[in-house]
Amino acid sequence: MSRRKADAERTREAILDAAETTFLAQGVSRTTLAHIAQAAGVTRGAIYWHFEDKAAVFNALLERVRIPLDEIVDDTTQRLGATPVACLREIAQRSLAGICHDLPLQRAATIVLHRCEKLEDDHPRISMITRLSEHAEVQVERLFEQTQLAGQLRAGLSPTSARRQFHGFLIGVCFDWLQDPQQYSLAEECDAIVETLMRGLLISYPLNQR
Repeated sequence: MSRRKADAERTREAILDAAETTFLAQGVSRTTLAHIAQAAGVTRGAIYWHFEDKAAVFNALLERVRIPLDEIVDDTTQRLGATPVACLREIAQRSLAGICHDLPLQRAATIVLHRCEKLEDDHPRISMITRLSEHAEVQVERLFEQTQLAGQLRAGLSPTSARRQFHGFLIGVCFDWLQDPQQYSLAEECDAIVETLMRGLLISYPLNQR
């Protein structure tokens, strides 16, 4: 990489870092490109060299975050495929652990869930964080189909409904915790939270089932 390209890349990353800090502090809608430029120590012209507008900055910021949910689902089902309850439990645990320990993901999720006052819910980057991918939906629902066939799914719940409640519960936990991560340790309470989720969806779910 040439020195000029390296300098341009550093400037781009500095702009994105500043945008992240500013979005977190005052929200997306109240942040202007002038605010971002000031925080980054660059001119607005430098921002326009890299990004068309604030929406492009927002998109690029979220593109830096990789949510490995498909990989979590695939890895878990490959290792524990014969035990769907254990698969669901581990998927839930690893999903919450990602929010706990992946700080870039944590900051991006905070911006999406708490700092996006006027963005549409179907914005593709917001959907990336708040919704399961089609692949993950299929795999998780298949696990609930297996629990239903084994007589473990609660009466009145379809696999589709169980999948929606499973995901909605986890998003709700993340939404609540990200409002104030100091309120409690999500890492320490993760297992208990997942146990509550599983007991709500399954019949006679045993504590600490593996």
